[in-house]
Amino acid sequence: MLDHFSAGSGNTAWIGSITWFLLQVLAPLANFLSRRYSFRTVSFTGGLMVGCGYFLSGFVTRIELMYLTFMMIGIGYCLSTTCSAIIISLYFKKRRTLANGVMYSSGGIAVLSFPSLYRFLIDKYGLSQALWVIGAFLSNICVASFVFRQPNNVLNYQNKPLQSNDAQVEIEESIFLNLSDETNDQQRKLIERCCNALNLNFCLFKNRRFSLLVLAFTICSFGQTNNYILIPAHIKTLGYSNTYITIGVSIIGGAELIGRIAVGWFADLNFIQKKYIFVVCMFIGGVFALISPLFDSFMFMAVYAGVTAAFPSSFLALTSVLAIERVGMKNFEAAYSIMFVCMSIPSLICQPIAGWMADYYGSWYPAFILTGIILIFAGAILLIEPFVNRYDMGKTYSFKNVDKEMASPVKRIHLKAHKQNKEDSAIELS
Repeated sequence: MLDHFSAGSGNTAWIGSITWFLLQVLAPLANFLSRRYSFRTVSFTGGLMVGCGYFLSGFVTRIELMYLTFMMIGIGYCLSTTCSAIIISLYFKKRRTLANGVMYSSGGIAVLSFPSLYRFLIDKYGLSQALWVIGAFLSNICVASFVFRQPNNVLNYQNKPLQSNDAQVEIEESIFLNLSDETNDQQRKLIERCCNALNLNFCLFKNRRFSLLVLAFTICSFGQTNNYILIPAHIKTLGYSNTYITIGVSIIGGAELIGRIAVGWFADLNFIQKKYIFVVCMFIGGVFALISPLFDSFMFMAVYAGVTAAFPSSFLALTSVLAIERVGMKNFEAAYSIMFVCMSIPSLICQPIAGWMADYYGSWYPAFILTGIILIFAGAILLIEPFVNRYDMGKTYSFKNVDKEMASPVKRIHLKAHKQNKEDSAIELS
């Protein structure tokens, strides 16, 4: 697209950033819709939007219009990806981290195989026709969505009121409801209703351990997302052909596939705390980014692509389990929504910033250095957690009993429904 539109590195990078931003910031909406209509319906709708977005992109002749079509793609990815991420953690208990690693490794499969496919399609048909073929292929998300089953521990919003008394109290305490006395009562009720519907319980930030986790993930997202533009762009700057760029991107995909599964498997062994796995991954990625200006060969960039995909990129396999350890299963979906909303902000601006730095300095090395500093800082944040614990009233959850939090209320609901059916039957017999 950089060659096709000739709009500069920074402006072209907005295409990927818009997609990542919408994929994350709309997670609360996707969470709400999946409860309102079912995971299957929402994921199917997401697949349709992805396919239509790529199809319409084939007709675009200006990069400004490409922003709009990729907004549709980003929304579609959000609907399907959020459903997949949440349903995995609701179904799996013992091997939850490994299950998340396998799920997120699918992105590695795409990155591994798609660059060669894109290169072939663009060389044979041109960019427009290639986008049509890609859209048709990704529409298979709709087919995959039919295997989703709504978990028993998910309460459908159609079958319960939007707001309970307990939720009302929590929401009124949240930071978004610290409104002045002059605020209209109707506006206050609307905000309360929206926050509860989207499962945005900002009271979770009272748990300092959770707040540190959100901050670490947000900063990590800024650094890690940069690599998806830094690696192919820098390989091109070094004077290598598109074939080498394709190889570099494919290495990212292969390393993500292996790394996310390996991190998930290792984390479930419980040899060390999962937060330290995150810290080590961030430090390794940060060190390699900082030393990258010392090398100017494709061989180092190939090694860097593998390292950054196998370690920093694998943090996605840890997002759900680290959140559950801090807030419990009962608040997991609310925590998931908040985390990805916060992570969406750096995802929107990081790639354009890297592109503008390259345009200004005439080199990608400053962006590599910035990425390294950010990744190390993200890991260091969780290292200060022991100093925060002494002042924090938040509860630490064990995976042996965490799922009981969701099972208990659902069991009570089922027993109540069974009792009501027996009473109705008795009335009919009499």
